[in-house]
Amino acid sequence: ITSPTSSLDTSSSMSLLQRIFLGNLPWAVTAEEIICLLQVDPKTARVDLPTEPGNPSRKRGFGFLILPLEQAERVLTFNGAEIRGRTLKVALAKQSDKSKPERWQKHSISTSSHTVMHTQPHTAGIPAQVLDRLEAIRLKKDGVSPSQPLLVDIGANLTNFRFKGQVKEVLERATAAGVSRILVTGTSIEESRAACKLVDSYPDVLFATAGVHPHNAKHWKAECSDILEGLLARPDVVAVGETGMDLNRMLSTEQEQKDAFCAQVELACKVGKPLFIHDREAHTHITECLDLFKGRLPPVVIHCFTGTSAEAKRYVQDGYYIGLTGFVCKDERGVAVRQMLKDRVIPLSRLLLETDAPFMTPPLPSGGYKGLNMRTRTNEPCTLPLVAQTVANVCGVSVEEVCSVTTANVGA
Repeated sequence: ITSPTSSLDTSSSMSLLQRIFLGNLPWAVTAEEIICLLQVDPKTARVDLPTEPGNPSRKRGFGFLILPLEQAERVLTFNGAEIRGRTLKVALAKQSDKSKPERWQKHSISTSSHTVMHTQPHTAGIPAQVLDRLEAIRLKKDGVSPSQPLLVDIGANLTNFRFKGQVKEVLERATAAGVSRILVTGTSIEESRAACKLVDSYPDVLFATAGVHPHNAKHWKAECSDILEGLLARPDVVAVGETGMDLNRMLSTEQEQKDAFCAQVELACKVGKPLFIHDREAHTHITECLDLFKGRLPPVVIHCFTGTSAEAKRYVQDGYYIGLTGFVCKDERGVAVRQMLKDRVIPLSRLLLETDAPFMTPPLPSGGYKGLNMRTRTNEPCTLPLVAQTVANVCGVSVEEVCSVTTANVGA
C-alpha cells in the first residue's frame, strides 16, 4: 500500500491520531498480525504496509501504524518484540513521514489488497469478541512480556470436576505460559450454563461455547435449542458446541446424535456464531449434515482433529478450520497428523490450537512442566505452547509465526 490518506480527515474534531513507524518487518507480514501483536483495537487503528513499485504483492519491510494519540506511548513499548523471527522496530514516525497528529474519520485496517472495515459486527462470534478484549486487557496486566508469543486455547473443559477449586491457579499458569484467552467448552445444557458462570468469574481471560456434545445427545429435546439460543445471546458465548457425532463410543444412538447435531447446526446459522464440532469416526455423517446448510453456515471448527488425510483435505476444501491438540505431539499416535501439517494438507491458514484440557495431554518433560501434577498428568491450557512448538517444528517455521497465525485465525 502506498500509505492511503483518504480515510483521514484532518479538519475533523474527532480524536487526534499519532503515526508510528514499524521497521524490520517480514515481507509476508499482514496488517492483522501487526494489530494482534501490538494489541490495538482494529476499530481505532490502521496499518499501512508500502509495497515494492510494480510488485504490489511484495511489501517493503516497513510500515506505519496510525492510532489515537493516547495509545501511542504503550505501543512504543513493543520496540524489540519478535515478529516471525525478526526483531521489530517501533518508533515515532519522523516529521517528514507526516508524524503530526491527524484526525480520525473511518475505522479500518488497510492491507495490501483491500481495506477491512470494522464498523459492523463480524458475523463470527469469536473474532469480534477476541478483538474487543485485546484492547481492554494489557500485556502488562497479564504478566506477559511484549515479545512473548500469545496463544488462544480454543477448547478447554474447565468445568470438568478435575479443575474444581483450582481454576484460578490453572489460569495463572496459562497466563504465565503466554495463553492469553481460553474458550470454555459447553457439552450439555448444565455444563454450558456452568461455563457461562466461569466466564463471569474471569471475564478478562475466558469465553464460552454453548452446546450439547454427542455423548449427551440422548438428552436432547426441542426446548434445548431455545435454552442454548438464550445463552448464545451473551457476547462472551462465542460458538455453538461442542456438538457433532461420535460413532466410536456411541453413548447416544446414531439417530439421537444426528438429530441433536443438525438442530445445533440450524441454531448456529440462525445466531451467526461459529460451530465447534466433535467428529470421531463420523466424517461422512458430519459432512452430509453440513452440506444441507451450505451458503448459510457460519465459520466451522473441527475440534480436536484426529482423522485421516482425506477427511482433513475435505474439511479444508470446504473452508473449515482444523483444531489440533496435544495429540499431534504424541510419538506414534500423532504421526499421521504431523504428516498432514508437513504436506500442508492442514495449512497454517486453517489451523487453530487447543488443549481439550483435562484430556489430550501432550508428552511432558520428565523434570516437570510449569507446576503441573506429574502424577495425574491432567492436561491444562498452559501446555498449549508445546502444541505450538510441535507444529512449528513440523512446518519448518518459527513458533512465533505459528502463534501469530493461529491467533490471527481466531479473528479471521
